[in-house]
Amino acid sequence: MSIVNGIPISELPKVLNLIFEDDVLIYEAYSDFDKEMQIFSNRKDLNEYANFKLSENDFRCKDINLTLHYSDTGGEVYIEKHDLVPDKCDGATYRYTADGWGTINFNIFIEGDYFVLFSLHARDKKEAKEWQDTYPEFGSFLVWEWKNVSKHLKRLETSYNAIYNKLAKKL
Repeated sequence: MSIVNGIPISELPKVLNLIFEDDVLIYEAYSDFDKEMQIFSNRKDLNEYANFKLSENDFRCKDINLTLHYSDTGGEVYIEKHDLVPDKCDGATYRYTADGWGTINFNIFIEGDYFVLFSLHARDKKEAKEWQDTYPEFGSFLVWEWKNVSKHLKRLETSYNAIYNKLAKKL
């Protein structure tokens, strides 16, 4: 992926702060290999994590993948441990993922000194109902407050777009 318009990386904390308008727990969507799942409940810890991800390696392109669970959406987050094939993962043997019917995926792509929110997504009630038999480990989709899931998703989209329209630069 290559971005055409991006927000300066110095503005990343402003975008991450959008997450905290309501009571939320933030999970890594995918833990690092052979590491426990990290969970954040405050701006300071999330910003430290983002800074770590930015400095983690020398690759020009990086990403930060988060799973958001707002307390007023009900439901619960399903954390799964995945066994890895060490020969294909630089010796790593496991990693965790976080998911759930009404969780919100918040994925940032970073290229050089700029970033974009490349994916902001949540399932809706119809999709969860159609897939419930495939993912019984997620529990019942009926315990989620779907209006609240939509409310948070719309708020994040609107707030991010306002920042993007104000600060994005053509690259």
